Formats: sequence, structure tokens, C-alpha cells
Amino acid sequence: MDKQRIRSRFSKAAESYHSAAVVQGQIAEKMINLLRNLFLISPDRVLEIGCGTGLFSRLLLQYLSPKHTIFNDICPEMIKSMKSIVLSQHSSRQTALQQYDLRQQTMPQHGSQHYSFICVDAETCNLPGGLDLITSCSTIQWFEDPSAFFTRCHTALHAHGILAFSTFGEENMREISSTTGVGLTYHTQSALVAELLALGYEILSVEEELLSLSFESPLQVLSHLKETGVTGIKNHRWTKSKLQAYCTEYIDRYAVGTRVPLTYHPIYIIAKKK
Repeated sequence: MDKQRIRSRFSKAAESYHSAAVVQGQIAEKMINLLRNLFLISPDRVLEIGCGTGLFSRLLLQYLSPKHTIFNDICPEMIKSMKSIVLSQHSSRQTALQQYDLRQQTMPQHGSQHYSFICVDAETCNLPGGLDLITSCSTIQWFEDPSAFFTRCHTALHAHGILAFSTFGEENMREISSTTGVGLTYHTQSALVAELLALGYEILSVEEELLSLSFESPLQVLSHLKETGVTGIKNHRWTKSKLQAYCTEYIDRYAVGTRVPLTYHPIYIIAKKK
């Protein structure tokens, strides 16, 4: 996994992501509804992995109102966007905005609410300890070793803390992988659950579904992927002949009338540290 390339593609999509990431927005809404059923009172300490432009972050702040929230993303442009969101939406409240010292294992106490930001690869950074909730939407599929990440989350959570995330399954963007030969290697729902159980988590909720977007042409599908930053898997060079072959095969295999679909396969898992 070329993390530098991934960072670069998402950084370039920072301005277009929020409006283009329609499915990711639907996933964020479903995840927050699952979490609202668990947290009857506001959690103290929350870490969001891969906050992006705040599709899920906004809902997290609105419905869970954590006392201390740490936002993480690998892209500086995304972190900049999140800072702007927090400042604009919460300027009337007493907030403390500061960079979090990764050497610390507890979060500083400031005011009624506290927000901090970590711009780093969540697979390699030291996670803060004593967390009530570690959550992530549409990010973990980019990790090279999810099991190692789940292990570090288990250490960072306090007793009975919650790990809640969405990722994508094997059917995700099947139209792209079958017509271009390019795609991520996705984990199945059962494999993810097995890893979590082996690490000492209790599974509270697990769901998966298929969602589909419809486009006028295969070229529009590529534009959509570029606008959401997910073209950073590898350096795929398009020639005129490759582009024509892609469009022809996509239409032949997947066209529904005059339109073509793009499939998403979200998986939702909520687990508790035993």
C-alpha cells in the first residue's frame, strides 16, 4: 500500500470530497444511529480515525457531544478542513484547540469541550490511552494490517471501551476491479469478526449491505472516484485505447438501460473491549 500516493490523492480531493462522497455520507448516518443506541450519555474521550472533511465528525459532535474529541487524518488538507468546521460550528462555545502531544497518554483537560487534531498515519502513530470510543468511517480498508491496528485500539481503550467502524467488503467497486484489474484487497465480515474475537473484543453489532450509485457513463464513474480520492491504489496509466476498452467492457457487463452502476459494500462493526 503506497501511503504517500493515498495521501496525495485524498489531499487533491479535499475540496470535492464532501459533495461527491454520497455513499460515505449514508454510511456515516447509519454509523451514528448505531452509536446513539449505545451511548445514552456523552462519552468523555473519543478518537476518530480518518476524519476526512467531517462527514461523520459533524454527526459525532451533534449527537454524541463528546467532552474530548481527537480528530485524526493522514492528509493535512483534511485536518485543515476539520479545524475550520470546528471553529465555525463551535465558536460560541468554550473550546480549546491545540495540537495533541503524541507522547502523552492522557488528554489535557480544558473547558467544557476539547478538540485536538493528529495529522499522521493511524497505523503507525501512538494512540492516546483511556478512550471511551475509537471510531472510524470508510477508512480501515486502506490499512495494511487491520489486526495490528485493532490490537493497539484494544490497548488504548479503557475497560469496556467501544471500537466502532465501517469498512468495505469484497463486493466493493466490483465494476472497477473487474474492468481495470485495479482494486483493494478487502476483508470479509466474518474475517474481521474473527480477528476481533481473537483479540479479546465482544461483538455488539455487525451488519453489511450493498449500496449503488448510478452514472450516465463509465467516464463519470472515473470522475466520481477522482473526486472522492480513491484513485490512489496504484499508478494506473490511461491510454486512449485502454480508456475505450474500459468503457466498452463496463457498458457491456453492467449497463442498466442507458446508465451504469457503481457498487459499494459497507460493513459496520461495533465491538467492546472485555
